[in-house]
Amino acid sequence: MFDAIAARYDMVNDLASLGQCRLWTAAVTHALQHLTGGLEGLRVLDVACGTGTSSLAIARRGAQVVGCDISDGMLSVARNRSQASRWGQRLRYCHADAMELPFPDNSFDAVTSSYGLRNMSCPQAALQEMRRVARAGAPVVILDFDLPRNPLMRACYQRYARVALPLLGQLMGSGAQPYQYLNDSIANWRGAAGVCRMLHGAGFRDIRSAKLCLGIASICTART
Repeated sequence: MFDAIAARYDMVNDLASLGQCRLWTAAVTHALQHLTGGLEGLRVLDVACGTGTSSLAIARRGAQVVGCDISDGMLSVARNRSQASRWGQRLRYCHADAMELPFPDNSFDAVTSSYGLRNMSCPQAALQEMRRVARAGAPVVILDFDLPRNPLMRACYQRYARVALPLLGQLMGSGAQPYQYLNDSIANWRGAAGVCRMLHGAGFRDIRSAKLCLGIASICTART
């Protein structure tokens, strides 16, 4: 499914979120910088990197970034983007299952994942793998969609998502089905509270969360 929508994935996200997704990506980079004291020269793993938008944003801040994803279509877009970028030499991409990461223990100074954990069959296993490959004390930053706490805001958002996302998918030639899946996955997701519980269960510490854009998205941070 992600292979099929890779070419138009970023454009649909920009339109559907009214540009907010760019601010959320910047928030992830800012959180990583704050937790590490600066990304220059650090080795960062971007799990479920998709089209490489998040990986590139981190590389711009001086990190050496390894992006991994299970979708070859997404990785193809990411590699093309890195080749066209002045920061491409700081980026490397590989095909990998987040629940069985092909990296040695204690390999990275920080780990991040944007919109990926929700799509995994066992998010807890993916978090345990992230903890395994991160050095002691390394930060992890998880960005994903969420649902607003306010009932009226939640109802308005869900109505918008049910109509706008499939329609944009059709108009952009990606089809409605993948974006209907997106709506269903968000509705069934445990949100920031659930991610924090899973982080705790995976053995992370200093766990915190913050809502973005009135609760439509959230960032969870922790340390190994």
